[in-house]
Amino acid sequence: MKKIGLSLAVLGLSVGLAACGNSNQSQSSQSESATKTTASHASSQASHSSRQVTSTTSVPAASSATSNSKLAATSQAPQDATTLGYRVFYTYLLQNGSPADIQTALEQHQLANIDVTDVSGKNVTSNYGKGVTDVFPAHTYTVSGTPLAAGTVTYQVIDENTVRVFAVPSHFQDQRWGTDHAWAQAQADAYMHHPTIMKVRTPSAQLLDLMKTTRDF
Repeated sequence: MKKIGLSLAVLGLSVGLAACGNSNQSQSSQSESATKTTASHASSQASHSSRQVTSTTSVPAASSATSNSKLAATSQAPQDATTLGYRVFYTYLLQNGSPADIQTALEQHQLANIDVTDVSGKNVTSNYGKGVTDVFPAHTYTVSGTPLAAGTVTYQVIDENTVRVFAVPSHFQDQRWGTDHAWAQAQADAYMHHPTIMKVRTPSAQLLDLMKTTRDF
């Protein structure tokens, strides 16, 4: 009987230890599972935060590029529109001559009455184009001298040293300007949609004064 009792005691102790071991293993497994779940959740949050940071930093870059593009195309009012107009005309005349030629023409009154006119908001065909309602953008001017054969320049100011030149004809002599809407619109689109950029040069102070004061006699 003592042997049977001892055996039962040993058996009970073994079962108890096994149950304890299973309990500890279960707790350990649950702990490992919780740790993995927490790590996975943290990783997911980190990934989400990273995507948010990337998204936030990429928007200003694109916005900045767009802003810079618009800024480059924006014109501005000149501080002295008349003087800039003389400089534009001087640069235009230089393309077909020299400073000496320009000064001689002014001194001998072969070139006179250099006028600078603000044409912003006015019809791009001086109302000759049938059905053409397009108008010049802000800060657009026309500079011309007498005689008109000397040339006429229509330009939009970009800054104090750069202008956008529209190849507007000095005369609208073709009868189609007043009779053919499609033709007139196509001509206007051709010079308004394809301007050229001119870097404006500055004449000597003496020549600039002569340009400002020369008038017909």
